[in-house]
Amino acid sequence: MDKKSQPILLLATSQDWGGVQVFLFDLAKEMKGRDLPVIVCAGKPEGELGARCHEAGIEFIGLEHMMRDINPVSNLLALFELVKLFKRLNPQVVHLNSSMMGAVGSLAATVAGVKNTVYCIGGWVFNEDIPSWKKNLYIWTEKISARFKDTIIVVHPGDEELAKKLKIKPKKELITIPNGIRANIFLNNLLTREEVRDELGIDKTATIIGTVANAYPPKNLFWYLEVCKKIHDRDRQIFFVIIGEGPQFAELKQKRDALGAQDYVLLTGRRMDAPKLYNAFDVFVLPSSKEGMSLTLLEAMAAGLACVATDVGANEWMLKDGAGIIVPVNDSEEMSNQILKLCKDENLRQEIGAKAKESVNKRFPLQDTLQRHIDVLIR
Repeated sequence: MDKKSQPILLLATSQDWGGVQVFLFDLAKEMKGRDLPVIVCAGKPEGELGARCHEAGIEFIGLEHMMRDINPVSNLLALFELVKLFKRLNPQVVHLNSSMMGAVGSLAATVAGVKNTVYCIGGWVFNEDIPSWKKNLYIWTEKISARFKDTIIVVHPGDEELAKKLKIKPKKELITIPNGIRANIFLNNLLTREEVRDELGIDKTATIIGTVANAYPPKNLFWYLEVCKKIHDRDRQIFFVIIGEGPQFAELKQKRDALGAQDYVLLTGRRMDAPKLYNAFDVFVLPSSKEGMSLTLLEAMAAGLACVATDVGANEWMLKDGAGIIVPVNDSEEMSNQILKLCKDENLRQEIGAKAKESVNKRFPLQDTLQRHIDVLIR
């Protein structure tokens, strides 16, 4: 069969709008613009990723049984669903994203006889703060399923080194392709500081600490609320904004209210215009306990913000050479001290923000990211 008649499938576990979905949508748009036969597939028959693909004229298929969690029945049904899909579409290559899709999708591709299986992992799931038995289960799942993958793509050198150390070895190659951002387009779309603060109902003179993260356990937002309270107790002129929703959002609001932090911590919930809002912030904080390579950290750097991030995933690598501040995970005192230091020193904020913006432009252009993924898919 002619390769041009065989689609390239981009697959993710979930349609919930986050870093993986943003990347897949950008990649699919780039491929469609080059007349490559791309189809996007993701869990849930309906959702944000599918809606955006339909609007852009990109073919999309919702997967009924794919889910994030380990569930033998659902996982088996997802396997059967993908085998049937792969046999029907006869793709030239499948591009799998996230741990569950990587495991189930690679096995389905092997059963269906797909010739080329590419797995892109934004951050190893076994790096999460989970019980040791579960961590070992995920490690062995990655090691075993790697035998069904031709190429594994990680987003930063630390994850490549860890894969080699744990002997997570695909059939052909293990490579690093960092995430990227179209910095100029991103900056042109930003709302002004005054517009955003009016929209959010925030005092124009307040010092704002911003975070963009959905309420999932790895984002560590419950711990971060404790940090917010610690900072507020020392400086009552500082205000916090957390943009995002996610499965723990209701509990997060309860935690905030239990701390009595309603007056100085704004939880906006879901904001599809989140990438336009960074100018509201004076400092950006990423408090995660586990990361791959954060898109929101890239956005904050592109916006020229002074960033404070925990020492997980690609954060230290992204913020090297003075482009940001790294603190240990769950170190409340150090996180508080660094945020307060930046709040009190505008010159330091500007200096770090300028280095961050320069670093993004030099090191992480989105076009390079997309080109390298396409090169892997069509070779």
